[in-house]
Amino acid sequence: MQNDLLLKALNHEIVPRPPIWLMRQAGRYLPEYQKIRQEVGFLDLCNNPELAVEVSLQPYKRFNTDAIIVFSDILLPAQKMGLELEFTEDGPRINNLISNEADIKKLQIPLANEETYPTLTAINMLKKIAGEKVPIIGFSGAPWTLFCYMTEGYSSTNFYKAKKFLYTNPQAAHQLLSKITNTLFLYLTMQVNSGASVLQIFDTWAGILSLEDYKTFALPYLKHLISDLMPLKVPIILYANNASHLLPKLSMLKVAALSLDWRYSLQDVRDNFGTSIGIQGNLDPAILLTDQATVREKTKQMIQSIKNWQVGYICNLGHGVLPPTPIENVYAMVDTVFEFANEVVMA
Repeated sequence: MQNDLLLKALNHEIVPRPPIWLMRQAGRYLPEYQKIRQEVGFLDLCNNPELAVEVSLQPYKRFNTDAIIVFSDILLPAQKMGLELEFTEDGPRINNLISNEADIKKLQIPLANEETYPTLTAINMLKKIAGEKVPIIGFSGAPWTLFCYMTEGYSSTNFYKAKKFLYTNPQAAHQLLSKITNTLFLYLTMQVNSGASVLQIFDTWAGILSLEDYKTFALPYLKHLISDLMPLKVPIILYANNASHLLPKLSMLKVAALSLDWRYSLQDVRDNFGTSIGIQGNLDPAILLTDQATVREKTKQMIQSIKNWQVGYICNLGHGVLPPTPIENVYAMVDTVFEFANEVVMA
């Protein structure tokens, strides 16, 4: 592989500069993406391998990032399990919510093949096109995060329906989480078999649970999923949003790196958990809404805040790129990381 910086960082090897890729690397901030979306719906785009590949490559061609993440969505497995998924101007919406054990029994654990998941075809195509240049990242949501959407129906700041489900029918909650976990295992396994050399699991709504509830309902299934993926021998990155209270438990999982939101001090995390686990992040995406000088300064500060960034550190945002982000500010962040290596050598 011509550029294996990401793999080296995840393997805790010394690197000359931090590898960089961005969550929501492709999307609405790119005019070339907007052009495609004017003619194709979001779900149709996710399920069209040729277009998904084109969109996945757009930011790589622009910014020369150190990885390509396949364009898809974490809720596709929920749809394949039997739920009615649509994307509105307000975000994803599931129309037939899971509310009881009878609903759970109706859900299937779908076969993970290219007919069920066109994303697998897209990964295979990306591997052939760019797999010798940079790693291809596959991904999924975590069991708990999918549970939230499947029982709430849409994005929420509190997910009251999902939490009520946990508390009023814990047995059914465990049944649903188990079914989701089995589905995600098959899906992620086939992503690796199709050509993904890195996996990222997004537990976007981890932070809405208390530590005790997370230990009871979310952590066992996440741990089970990660452990079952270990034989594939690919590094796994775990993103858990707003989850500082969960970090001691999350750091014990068999992942290569924890992807952190902007609320963390990266050096504090390194001081507490050492270099045995990598860290990824964690620039606030809102900084990319400012100006190039600010982006450059904040990016430098972020990297320099980690004393031993040469081992096990990946530069990224603390969440996904925001739709109104100016393209020149993304260039500023990426270029700053590239220039950082030269400055270190000259120093």
